[in-house]
Amino acid sequence: MTKGTKDGQNVERVVRKRYAFNSGQDSIHGSTLFQTETQESQSFGFYASTGQGASEGGGPGTGKAVLYTPGMSQEILGQGLKVRGDDDNTLLLAKLIECEKGDQHFECKDGNITIRARQINLDASDQIVIKGDKKIQINTDGDIVMNSSKTTINCTKDMNVIVRGVYECKYGLMTAARFSDENFGALTNNIAQASNINLRSI
Repeated sequence: MTKGTKDGQNVERVVRKRYAFNSGQDSIHGSTLFQTETQESQSFGFYASTGQGASEGGGPGTGKAVLYTPGMSQEILGQGLKVRGDDDNTLLLAKLIECEKGDQHFECKDGNITIRARQINLDASDQIVIKGDKKIQINTDGDIVMNSSKTTINCTKDMNVIVRGVYECKYGLMTAARFSDENFGALTNNIAQASNINLRSI
């Protein structure tokens, strides 16, 4: 048995002119089962389970597969699949990524993420959260339709609604109150008259 290996087997390394194979070495991903690397630091490897995130009572383990390249990784798929019409929304998979357990995370530390398709569907059994530190913008030449049992819009500063056509608002019961009325009551008119508030003109 080779001293230092977790499974007690020999460390293997096969070196060729432009590539090498490794097995048995320790790494940040776990013990190396099989890894290939190139002269330009590209690597693809399979690593033994470290027990991190493993399910209780055993199971298939949490072995890792890790691909690293300093440049671009590209996949071209589905060229042999049929061409569908505009009204054909049947499922025709060219790529499937399925996570039976655990999360999926996409991160570009110095770049953008672009998703482009004929139709994009987001379906969550619990929540969909969208966060933009500076701005969230929605543009369309068509319609924007929102259906919900309850809608809440909370603006910490200003809110502008600009309609260049017909504005229609229907409701069963409406209540409106100003924070100044709640806090200062009859002083609201005096505050409005004493302030230099310029109403926006459209």
